Amino acid sequence: MAYLRQTLPPELIDAIIDASARDTETLRALSVLSKLCVARCRTHLFQSVEFSTDDGEEVLARRHQNFCSILDRDPHVVTYVQKLAVRDIEKPNGSLPWMITSTFFHQTIYLLGRHLKRFTFVAEGYEWDMFPATLKQAFMAVFTAPNLRFLCLHGLDAIPSVCCVAFGSQVEDLSLIKSSFSEKVDPELPTFHASSVPTNLYWLGMEDVDEESIGILLNAWVPAPTAGQDRPLFPSLTALNIGPTDERSLNPLSELIRSGRETIQYFYWDYSHGTHVRPLHTSPLSLSVLQKLFAINYEVTFYPDDDIGDIPDIPDYFDGLITLLRTAIPGAIQQLEIKVNFHTYGDALDSLNVYDGWSNLDSLLDSELFDQLLHLTVQIDLEAGFNGYEMKVDDTFEERKVELEALLKSRLPCISEVESFTFLFQVERRII
Repeated sequence: MAYLRQTLPPELIDAIIDASARDTETLRALSVLSKLCVARCRTHLFQSVEFSTDDGEEVLARRHQNFCSILDRDPHVVTYVQKLAVRDIEKPNGSLPWMITSTFFHQTIYLLGRHLKRFTFVAEGYEWDMFPATLKQAFMAVFTAPNLRFLCLHGLDAIPSVCCVAFGSQVEDLSLIKSSFSEKVDPELPTFHASSVPTNLYWLGMEDVDEESIGILLNAWVPAPTAGQDRPLFPSLTALNIGPTDERSLNPLSELIRSGRETIQYFYWDYSHGTHVRPLHTSPLSLSVLQKLFAINYEVTFYPDDDIGDIPDIPDYFDGLITLLRTAIPGAIQQLEIKVNFHTYGDALDSLNVYDGWSNLDSLLDSELFDQLLHLTVQIDLEAGFNGYEMKVDDTFEERKVELEALLKSRLPCISEVESFTFLFQVERRII
């Protein structure tokens, strides 16, 4: 410690620590080396905190206790935590888990909440009313944090609409996954006056959110219009990422799109839920209202004939893509990314060899509607490899990628007219 004090100025010590910000082991070593390094190291070591049940609730409780002991010794650590994740709270089977019942844990979330910039909550099968008052209050401390910029809620149902008002005033990036909202009043929460349109929100992602919840969220932010008037517009909403699983949700999504008609530049359709849900017709949606739209990202899962089973009236699995593309302003789209998920390599081959959707897509992209298209990316993802065969990816990956790319180019001759084309190939498992 004396050596550091005598030979290195504090600014250089801080610069050395900052350069090691992503190296946890080095930061811990520097903390032990000298008291001069402790405070600066902690700003990086505790910048991101996660509480998860991956190793069981007993381990989690001990880790939480250790963290609280650090807070007792150095209360400034609370201000260092910018990212908090609470993950993997499993669906209750009988008694509620420790993270839900522990008032001690709720107090920690409350303390950290006021300083957070990013908050992620991942659960399964929970409704807001199952939470005790202390946990609700901790969440509201997070939702109203003045510096909160990113919020992800996954697997939480019946969230009161007052929460939408609470986090809508400052959040820039909002992701809602398998969650829902309710207009029910929670007497344990403070009352907020109706909020104006979120001024900072630039990214909104919604996957498997039902139509009623979309309407509640929209009405909490943007009051329903009176006769002959439109809803107020989002001033900053630049990207909209949707992953609907019900065609009834498309009408409120259409209202949402209209409210971003002057600002949305990126539109993502993330429909990759597998064969358990029928693909959707996208005809209720029109991208023609989006005046600044120039990039579309479309993801879908391939439905081989032997998997669709009893799904009635199965639409073409490129139906949504082609329908959406036709509604865009002619000549506006400059960037298009398409990702198709297949079960096996054989499914991908069958699709590229015989499926008419690729030719239909080529005809559309070769038309005047897309004469300004500059960047085209096609990604093929496999869950596995050949049906019934196991081969090491290292031995076959490049060979299969070349084969698929050649087939793709034969089905999409328009590629030759695009300024840049990228083909991506990924195998989820280490066997194909």
